[in-house]
This record gives sequence, C-alpha cells and structure tokens, in this order.
Amino acid sequence: MKRLVTFVGKFADWKRLDAVLYAAKEYEAKFPDVGTAIVGTGPPDAVEKYHTMAKTLGLERTVFLGPKGQDVLAELFSMSEVGMFPSYKEPFGMVFIECMACGCPTIGANSGGPTEFVKPEQGVLIEEEPEWHSDEGMQRLGGKVAAQVIKALEEDWKKTKGAGCVDFVTKNFSTVAQVEGMLANMKEWSGA
Repeated sequence: MKRLVTFVGKFADWKRLDAVLYAAKEYEAKFPDVGTAIVGTGPPDAVEKYHTMAKTLGLERTVFLGPKGQDVLAELFSMSEVGMFPSYKEPFGMVFIECMACGCPTIGANSGGPTEFVKPEQGVLIEEEPEWHSDEGMQRLGGKVAAQVIKALEEDWKKTKGAGCVDFVTKNFSTVAQVEGMLANMKEWSGA
C-alpha cells in the first residue's frame, strides 16, 4: 500500500460503515496501491459484523485499527489521500475539521452539520441515499462514496486541495479564530 483512505467513527448504523466497505471494494479493485484504514469501535456484535463484512467482500487492504488517540489520528489523516465520513445527519462533524486540519480533503454525506462548512475547496458531500437502511441502498451509497474516492485519487485532491483544507481550518476553527469570534460577539453585544 502506497496510498491510504481513512474512515474514523463509531460502529453505529448512522455512521454507515457498510457504505465505506462497499466503496472500498470498488476503489481498492481499481487502485492496487490503495488501502483503507478503519478507526473506531462499537459493541462486540457491530465489530464482528463489520469484520465479517470486510472478509465477505474480499477486502485484503482494509485494516481495522480500533480506537485511536488524537496523535495517531493526526498521523493517519496527514498520510491519507482522503477521509470519508458518510454519516447520516452528522450533528456537527468534528472529524471533518480534524481531517482537514491535517491537509486531508474529505468526503461526506449531504446532510447534517457538514453541509454548513464542507465546500468544493475542501472535498465533497455526496447526495443522500433515501433507502440507506436496506442493503441495496447501502450498496448504492457505497457506490457514490467510491466514485468520489476514485475522483479524489485520480485528481490528486491531497495535492490540489490539501493546503486549502489547512487554511480553511486555520481561518475558521483555530483557537485564534474562535477567540477573535468571541471577542467580536462580546463587543457587538456590549454596544461598544
């Protein structure tokens, strides 16, 4: 493996790891040098479900790493070509910010918090799949994710969008940006 695509999230149905694994089957077949890192965990039955699914799909370059701390996540995101987080109605999406802060473009679903800040300069949001609770719907969602991962790899988003990801996070989510925003709000509210 020379290139890496990363998923980080708990093993819950709304995080849609099924779609990630279906996507990996497609893009790993097209790019023999690409592997997939799966970071996270869940209840034992969910862990078993996803490990079994990866084996059933024949995913030889998909690696389950378990839960990892921020230092390891930063290393993974820094070496990844793209992060994929196709959650259904993700409340905010801090994992997107963490990924982009490391210069790694993101792929997510067009629902929830990420719709407010993921722009084409940092990645893409795929259209929702209304039938995602069914296996057929999850496969279709996986196909949409795979298409964008393939595009990201072919267009080298890491090179073309990576620096813009870091700039975006620095300008909007860094400690300095947060403090400046709070001070501006305080000034406005005090009438000064």
